[in-house]
Amino acid sequence: MVSLLLQWKPALATHVDRNKSSPLHFASSDGDCSIVQAILACSPPSAPHMQDNEGFSPIHAAALMGHTATVRLLLQFSPASADICDNRGQSFVHTAATKGHSSIISYAIGSSMLEHLLNAQDREGNTPLHLAVDAGKCKVVSKLLSSEIVQTHIMNNEGHTPSDLVQNCKGFYSMVSLVVKMYASGAQFQPQRQDHIEKWNAQDIMKWQDTTSKYLAIVSTLVTTVAFSAAFNIPGSYGDDGKANLAGNCMYDTFLILDTISLVTSVVAILLLVFGRAFSSHHSWLSFMISTHFLWLSINTMVLGFLAAISAVMNKKKGLNIIMAILIYFGMWILTMLLTSLTTVGSFTGILKFLFGGRMERQRRAKRRISRQYPYAIFYTFNMVLFFVIANIALAGFDTFKSLSY
Repeated sequence: MVSLLLQWKPALATHVDRNKSSPLHFASSDGDCSIVQAILACSPPSAPHMQDNEGFSPIHAAALMGHTATVRLLLQFSPASADICDNRGQSFVHTAATKGHSSIISYAIGSSMLEHLLNAQDREGNTPLHLAVDAGKCKVVSKLLSSEIVQTHIMNNEGHTPSDLVQNCKGFYSMVSLVVKMYASGAQFQPQRQDHIEKWNAQDIMKWQDTTSKYLAIVSTLVTTVAFSAAFNIPGSYGDDGKANLAGNCMYDTFLILDTISLVTSVVAILLLVFGRAFSSHHSWLSFMISTHFLWLSINTMVLGFLAAISAVMNKKKGLNIIMAILIYFGMWILTMLLTSLTTVGSFTGILKFLFGGRMERQRRAKRRISRQYPYAIFYTFNMVLFFVIANIALAGFDTFKSLSY
């Protein structure tokens, strides 16, 4: 239909509405490559260069919506359209970085024709990396930092480097992720007196901590109840003499040890959470993070205790015992991997560099700045690594039980 209309009246291809948007603007924004191709086939060479009231060209509209295929098609028709800037002096790469469209950024990085746009500055002096950091788009930041072409030390008109704009981040996870990524890439802050550094506003994280503490306290209480009940509803029941029938059984003794650990760690987690909610200070954050480790340990030992109890009462049914062990093992493995992926703030190498790097003077200065402005970032990253270690130890324990079940 579009082709027929343009063949009937080619002038429609460059007709604009009151916002100066052309049909190519609408098609590019929609991302339908077949319609874009039909319009380009009947349009003059100037069609991809038409700009609306905001200075947006069709390639800006496509980048705004994340349509990589449309961007590629427009550049094939008119390579010069890549250099079109809107009223703020931003190219389509700036637009994609602001909106977090990492696929378009990857395309720009992989194209030698677009390399010059990766460090291009808009009217305010912001590069695509500035805008991505300011918007908290972690995936785009990772893509840009992976390119050797992208420069991390460029200052905008206000004298801010991309690292300085992390302070504008609203979300806690995004803040930590950006701090780790920027430090690992060697990015620097603007020169500034240490007494002028303002600590990152932690209001959001305090609200999140308060809400999360309530739910963790409920979970800890449930684990405590289960562990306490399991100690008196033992596997194998009791004999006429009031003693456990499975007393002396290796798996039964293991069950008692694991159940005790689960009970103690869950109670400790509850006490730490109560303490954290009672005191609004740095110590509340410390107690909150420690409580999560105790709770995770109590959950793992509770599940391990369940597996030990099954092994104790089903020692003659090896087949079913093995199936139960495998199911529990893979269930906990999936849970561990899921939690790890959700809490990871960067690559393993980048995290280690962030925590244990800093031998050069430049890195030490950056680390001092981070410790003053983003103290929670260092604390969270360390606890994330600790969680990863505990989780892998727990998985090793599950694997050992699974092997014993054979």
